[in-house]
Amino acid sequence: MTETTATSQANESYILVKDELTLNELCAIWRDSSFLAMDTEFIRTSTFFPQVGLIQLNAGAGNYLIDPLGIGNWDPFRELMSNKSITKIFHSCSEDLQVFMTAMQLIPEPVFDTQIAAAFLNQGFGNSYQSLVLNMLGIDLPKGETRSDWLQRPLAEKQCHYAAQDVAYLPEIYKQLHGALLHSGRLDWFREECDSLLRLYRKEVSSDFSGYYLAIRGAWQLDARQLIILKYLAQWREQRARKRDKPRNWIVKDKSLLDIARLAPATLEQLKSIDEISASFLHHEGDEVLSLVSMAQATPDDFLPEAMPRPLEGKAKVRLRHGQKFIEAKALELNMPVEMLIRKRWLITILQNMRQEEAPSTEQDVQALLPEELLGWRYTLLMPGLVQVMSKT
Repeated sequence: MTETTATSQANESYILVKDELTLNELCAIWRDSSFLAMDTEFIRTSTFFPQVGLIQLNAGAGNYLIDPLGIGNWDPFRELMSNKSITKIFHSCSEDLQVFMTAMQLIPEPVFDTQIAAAFLNQGFGNSYQSLVLNMLGIDLPKGETRSDWLQRPLAEKQCHYAAQDVAYLPEIYKQLHGALLHSGRLDWFREECDSLLRLYRKEVSSDFSGYYLAIRGAWQLDARQLIILKYLAQWREQRARKRDKPRNWIVKDKSLLDIARLAPATLEQLKSIDEISASFLHHEGDEVLSLVSMAQATPDDFLPEAMPRPLEGKAKVRLRHGQKFIEAKALELNMPVEMLIRKRWLITILQNMRQEEAPSTEQDVQALLPEELLGWRYTLLMPGLVQVMSKT
């Protein structure tokens, strides 16, 4: 097994894995682990997908840095990531999951996210790894290589030391947080939250982009006919961005999509009149955009999307504040961050789903008002009290 070992300090020492033979031998060993502490380093400045530069792993004894640029066959590692008897420990795993989806077309599971676990234990919401290591272990970590070029080769020693420390302390933090969650009775809540996060990313893998127009700010100003145009355009842009591996706004900006939907251009000259539509975009994408507009325009009335809810105003804002105060009191009672209990946008969704000011009379009526995120452990804690207070003015 080829190994390159740096400094003798345990927290910075590492083994650099650069070939498939070494990785396969290690995967055979790691199969017997109960957990794998993991992190990734990547670059995503001018691409849609993250460009992975390094995968870090600690199985409880030693830090391993896997160089993906030298690995062609990932099958043994993929099996490891899909092994449900091995817990994969990450800190703030969202971007790491995107890396695995891009590089290996899989989502590691099960996942233990230490940032989420710390929030359940009221150690702050959105705590950084450095902050958690300092608060829990009393160790002050450097942040110097955050914006480093992880695709350069060879990697600098300081990059490798930094990367090794990103997994060196995760096993101990995991043990402490897992024990505290078990003691507090919140381990099931935490597991449900991590499972919910994985479901979100599985939807990403499904490649259904038909609802992406709903996330474009200002879409509520469009009528149904304009919304169907925006829906077609947003779905097309998502596919184009992924195919070309470029950020969405490098293809066309949200504002331009909204302007196209409003104008519904039928000619290149009309499309050209829209602000920030470049000559290059007209040349390469103009005809397809016009075709999409024409297809959307031909949609029968019965298949048009519903108008989007307007921003809250008047009494609705008062009811929103009632909900926020209810959550603040509940968070104090539970000794949890407010942000862990609920997001403002979920409260807004409840209000937008309400058709009348009276409190819903049945549990089924309550559930019909809620976004998916509030149907799990939060439902038990917050309902129906939250909906009742938000029904009052």
